[in-house]
Amino acid sequence: MLKIKNFKATDQEFKDIIKIYNLVSHDEILDYLDSKKRWDIRDKTLISDKLLLYNHNNLIGFLAFDFGRDENSKTAEFSIFLNPKHNNLNHMETLYQEMLIRINFFNCTKIFSGSWDHINYQLYRKFLNKNGFKCVQINKESFCVISKINVDEYKPLIKRLEEDGIKFFDSKTELTKHPNHYKKLEELSWKYEQDIPIPDGISHTREPFNQFLKEQIYFENNEYGIEIVAVKNNKYIAATDISINHKAQPKIGWTGSLGVLREFRRKGIATALKIKAINSLIKKGVTEIRTDNEENNPMYQINLKLGFEPAPTQFDYLKVL
Repeated sequence: MLKIKNFKATDQEFKDIIKIYNLVSHDEILDYLDSKKRWDIRDKTLISDKLLLYNHNNLIGFLAFDFGRDENSKTAEFSIFLNPKHNNLNHMETLYQEMLIRINFFNCTKIFSGSWDHINYQLYRKFLNKNGFKCVQINKESFCVISKINVDEYKPLIKRLEEDGIKFFDSKTELTKHPNHYKKLEELSWKYEQDIPIPDGISHTREPFNQFLKEQIYFENNEYGIEIVAVKNNKYIAATDISINHKAQPKIGWTGSLGVLREFRRKGIATALKIKAINSLIKKGVTEIRTDNEENNPMYQINLKLGFEPAPTQFDYLKVL
């Protein structure tokens, strides 16, 4: 007998949810304790929830959804994950219809989801198309075995940038005690994030500084691979951060973001940040980096030039209610 239950964030629920997620995910493996910690530091001013689908007392799937902030406060993003043994359109529809009932209470006007060009998500893409979702953005996923990159090739580039007054620092070990470090880091990330392509119908919004700081400290204490900041005349002009799931996938780095302020672009700073980060990760025993870039993001071409190889493409879907 099928039944949808409310999410109570218990240890057992997280264990069961992450077990299903790891069965479906084509690349990322999560640890349930890390996922629980991430749930605890979420911005509690925003609406986030999960719907749990049980067959008798066994969890067979779940739907996670949350609302954005400010201009996106009426837009809900959701994902459905089903145990492959129970993966069918009827179960997806059951969770989806229950979500519609709940988000209607908040006068939701748009719903957003993502999927990949991979067999594990083939049925989910069929479900989204069946329910009238339109693909609004394509994101190019890629990976790189970093030992194959000839980092010495880029020494002249880094030397030229340093001679121009641009210095590169490890954010955690070299900058945290500098005055206003976290304020400057948040300001930098907000500036370059506004230039990242996003789907039509979605707006860039800025999270409160206290939430940024909470997530940054969590990253430094739990997932830190490397974060490199480029500085000129004491101004933060570019940065990249790469996280590591130290328990489940300690050899893989996941790129969070990479950005350069507009007035400093086309100088090779983005490539230098990548090389600096790769050098650090190699010393830590990391063997691979994963990343994704919007189809029209110039960073995708930089990654290909460095030796990144294509992985399953991600598709973003949107539906106006």
